[in-house]
Amino acid sequence: METDRVLSDAFLASHPAEAAREIERHPPPAIGEFLCDCSADDLARVVTAMNPAVAASVLGAIKVSHAAGIVAALPPGAASVLLRRMPADVRRLILEGMPPQAAARVRRQLHYPAGSAGALLDPDVLTAAPDLTVADVRQRLGRADLRVHSHLFVVDTSGVLRGVLALGELLKAAPDARVGAVACREVDAIPATAGREAIETHPGWRDLHTPPVVDESGRLLGVIRHAALLTLAAERSQPAGTSVAEAALALGELAWLAGVGVAGELADAFLARAARGGKTPVGH
Repeated sequence: METDRVLSDAFLASHPAEAAREIERHPPPAIGEFLCDCSADDLARVVTAMNPAVAASVLGAIKVSHAAGIVAALPPGAASVLLRRMPADVRRLILEGMPPQAAARVRRQLHYPAGSAGALLDPDVLTAAPDLTVADVRQRLGRADLRVHSHLFVVDTSGVLRGVLALGELLKAAPDARVGAVACREVDAIPATAGREAIETHPGWRDLHTPPVVDESGRLLGVIRHAALLTLAAERSQPAGTSVAEAALALGELAWLAGVGVAGELADAFLARAARGGKTPVGH
């Protein structure tokens, strides 16, 4: 596949969903050639918009070093979805080829069963130690992408969740106050082992639109975003085992976890399908 005839770099960046559809029209060897011809960072948005079965198959067949680079460029949740679809030996080689920190984050999510809160969570959260001042945290926030964050989670030196503070409240707090003192300490966290029903009905959705997920020791692992509910709704709306349900489940998860928002109509279609089945995701 001659990549310059198929997609320009601008098209890859601006229209990942359309780029994915174009790529998928080609046979797997040609797709593999295309993936190896582009940088991992440029491909991350496109790979998350591809049919997950196709993406996993092709990534598992190309050179391990390049596949590892692409997977490492994905958010851990998206990477874990693809790796779950690969043979164990291929998955191991790709993880070994990734930077240690990136591999560790993905392994943490692979530790939990598919469909559990631990597998669906987004680990990209804002955290701060309880003894930091509000002024210190505000300064740190200048380096964060606040488009995807609405709350600051307070964790101790062991990573245990101790409180939560809305960013709006942080801006109102006294600069010399300690964030541990001004944060809300009553937090309904979702256990990482929670399954579909427990996630959808968890009381944490009443207070936060991204409730935290913790392990058995109370350590903060990440948050559950609305896209995870979309994923669960898509799974429930089709009979298990059908290709449509499988693609809807994985693609819905991958698209949002990667932060790409593949297409508004994709989300609308999944929600409408769930509504027709008599189910509406909690928190929408």
